[in-house]
Amino acid sequence: MPDPDFFDFMIEGGDDLQNSEACPHCGNVIYLDQKIEWIDKDKRIAKCPNCGGEVKIDG
Repeated sequence: MPDPDFFDFMIEGGDDLQNSEACPHCGNVIYLDQKIEWIDKDKRIAKCPNCGGEVKIDG
């Protein structure tokens, strides 16, 4: 039987992997569907809710 995580990934497209960024300072994963405190929305820079560091959001 296939791995259920792999099956979910194939059906759902891995949304949480595509819509997330890891903080370069602490490694905390920020999911883009959660509420994000923006530092500069035009440059797509957000504040990490864990350490307060700046995170460039590509997605």
